Amino acid sequence: MDIPRVSPKEPLRTDADLRRWARFISGGLNPLRRTLWVMFLDRDDKPVPTVLPIDGIPDLPDEEASRMAHNLSKIGQDMAPGGAVVLMLERPGVMRRAAADDAWHSMLRRELTAAGMRVRAMFLAAGGQVETFTLDDAA
Repeated sequence: MDIPRVSPKEPLRTDADLRRWARFISGGLNPLRRTLWVMFLDRDDKPVPTVLPIDGIPDLPDEEASRMAHNLSKIGQDMAPGGAVVLMLERPGVMRRAAADDAWHSMLRRELTAAGMRVRAMFLAAGGQVETFTLDDAA
C-alpha cells in the first residue's frame, strides 16, 4: 500500500492531511498492542517533530488515563503554544469500533479540552485500517 509521507515542514490544515498522518503512522499494519499516538501541531498547523507513542494503555480509560491526558495537555502547551493535538488509538483486532474505543475518545477529548488543549482530530487504527472519530462520537 502506498502511503504518502508526512513532513514536519508542511502544515496539516485539512481533515485529509490529518488522516494522511494517521495512515502514515499506522503504516497499514495490524497492531500487536494498544498504543496511543500523540502529535502536536503548532499554531500554524505544522507538526512538532516529536510524535509520542504511549504503549500499554488499558482497554478502558481509568483515573491514571485521565491524569495522562491532563499531562499531555501541559506537554502540548509547552511544545506548541496556541496549537492543537492530534491523537490515534491503535489496537489489535478488526476495524469495528467498540465501546472501549468510544470511551477513550470521549475521555481524551473531554480531559484535553478541559485542560485548555484544542483537539484537532482523533483516529482509530485497527486491522490495517484507519477510521476517524467525529465530535458526535464523543457524546
